Amino acid sequence: MNKTLRQILLIGFLTLLLTQIGYSQSIDKFTDSSIKVDSLNVPTDLKQPYFPKEMFPEVELDWIKTDKGTKIESKVKEGTYDEFVVNWYSNHLHAMKEPLLFNRKIDKEIYRFTWLRTFDKPMTFRFEKINDRYILYWKVLSGAGGYEPGKIEIEQLKILTEKEWTKFTQLVAKADFWKMELGRSSIGTDGSEWIMEGVNQTDYRVVSVWSPGKGNFYNACDYLISLTNLKISEKDKY
Repeated sequence: MNKTLRQILLIGFLTLLLTQIGYSQSIDKFTDSSIKVDSLNVPTDLKQPYFPKEMFPEVELDWIKTDKGTKIESKVKEGTYDEFVVNWYSNHLHAMKEPLLFNRKIDKEIYRFTWLRTFDKPMTFRFEKINDRYILYWKVLSGAGGYEPGKIEIEQLKILTEKEWTKFTQLVAKADFWKMELGRSSIGTDGSEWIMEGVNQTDYRVVSVWSPGKGNFYNACDYLISLTNLKISEKDKY
């Protein structure tokens, strides 16, 4: 992790609520045929962001002195985006050669969980429903989530069942994913970024939670991990 990232993360253990009322999640808002992609919808330009910029606005912090000490308030800077975060996440997805999920309408339903642990290998899990077929793709890079991404070390897929898809989407519903705060809702030192995207014929959404630890969102992401043959200890699921 470079010094700039360290300095930003050392703001530390804050919950930055990103209130983004007014940002539509309709896929129509984000489709863009001018983005250059290959036949698998993987961007050919390494500078192409993997997320709509509107979903990751910059957050401005204010240190306010009170009788009880100093409190920190945060507010979204309208009309901006957090270029650092978008580039950080996108850099790893470029290394994974993952497709974009927001730039065009599709005839299927997809969820993608990208897991960036500061000191461990970056991973992504993409679950697709195409008519009555259910496919889980996962990739592991050789680098680390808070450092350089490295190269693809593992790339596999697995045909799953409707029952497994239903269980996953039930977990997504319990997490209230489609109504969660857009973009990056929390930040802390080291830890990990849990980034979930969802797209269907009409809507797209992306949320990022820092080291959730437990809860419905954690359970949905962890279920995807459990469907693979990856052996990850509980202590490493930070």
